[in-house]
Amino acid sequence: MNKAEELVTYLQSKGWKLRCVESCTAGGLSAAVGAVAGVSSVLDRSWVTYSNLAKHEEVGVPLGLIETYGAVSEEVVLAMAEGAIKGCESNTLSLSISGIAGPDGGTVEKPVGMVWIGLKAPQQQTIAQCFHFKGARLEVQQQAISQALAMPLQE
Repeated sequence: MNKAEELVTYLQSKGWKLRCVESCTAGGLSAAVGAVAGVSSVLDRSWVTYSNLAKHEEVGVPLGLIETYGAVSEEVVLAMAEGAIKGCESNTLSLSISGIAGPDGGTVEKPVGMVWIGLKAPQQQTIAQCFHFKGARLEVQQQAISQALAMPLQE
């Protein structure tokens, strides 16, 4: 069983739905989950919020938060994860991803391969983790997707 299948089985066992908010993975997380047979029982909706404005308009990330901390930050992925489940907090798990997949866009403070992943599970505090992945753009994206799929299963 791959990680996406494990996540779907886990969500089914809990009776939870899933919402994803992605930036640097551009829908790859949703596609990985969507490839699992039976996913319609858990996958509710997803957003690709590549731009800062999309993060604000689609899931309510305050623009001031993005201006202060940057889109690739703990604060922003926490807000993305929380914004995704507004109104359905009791039965929905959300995953959020924002990072720098490369090959351009990195800085000394936020290098290529730096990815923040947020997780909000019902009745639990929202958490975020920072990862530093290596490789070309697609490799960074795939590692981020794999890590996001695994995070809820580590609880």
